[in-house]
Amino acid sequence: MGGCARDSVAETSPDRGATVGLTFQLDLNREVYEDSAWGDPPQIALWLRNEMNGSIRTVAVTHRTAACDWEGKVECSVALPYWVGFYNREMGTQGPPMWNQPAADAITCATPRAALTTRVDVPYGSRWEYFVEVNVSGDFSACFPRLSADGRPDRYGNGQPSLVYRGRIEATEGRTSRPELIGRTDQYRPSQNLIEETGGITNAGQLIDSFIVSCQRNQGFSKVQK
Repeated sequence: MGGCARDSVAETSPDRGATVGLTFQLDLNREVYEDSAWGDPPQIALWLRNEMNGSIRTVAVTHRTAACDWEGKVECSVALPYWVGFYNREMGTQGPPMWNQPAADAITCATPRAALTTRVDVPYGSRWEYFVEVNVSGDFSACFPRLSADGRPDRYGNGQPSLVYRGRIEATEGRTSRPELIGRTDQYRPSQNLIEETGGITNAGQLIDSFIVSCQRNQGFSKVQK
């Protein structure tokens, strides 16, 4: 995926206090997760960081991670650890959401099998970094095996760890942006440190077919998953 891009920009003079909608459109390559050990669709988190004041805003996170709902699966604290660090800063908490203290319903989404489209309103002209973290459990490879060469087991069944993408956009009508891969997390533990070296990542890097963020007029749009 390429770096940030800015397409056409509408020349408008919005009223003071106006907002625009940032629309996030993410398409998945189903073959990547269907070929994993369990064939489950990925866990995904999408969030914003305001470039002016550093405030964090989670836009969407898949249900299993948001509610700590791992029924029928190994509890996977390594699924989206990078997002967890930002979420803790946003909410003033420690650790991932738990079953008795889940993330808010407003940001919780069904696990997408093909695509995720969601929109959030932000002040007109504001500047944002946006992030997406994706993880397919059981996506083992030669570099991220079930059992390492020194005998270390992957007790969470993680395989290739979560990948993190980042982009930037100004909330002005007509702007568009695409993110780029900035790193990965750790296979074995829920570390919130980003590892920039992504050597050994294979099909996990092909999970996202396309991802574009655009600024559009507010027209009563609501979050949609499919």
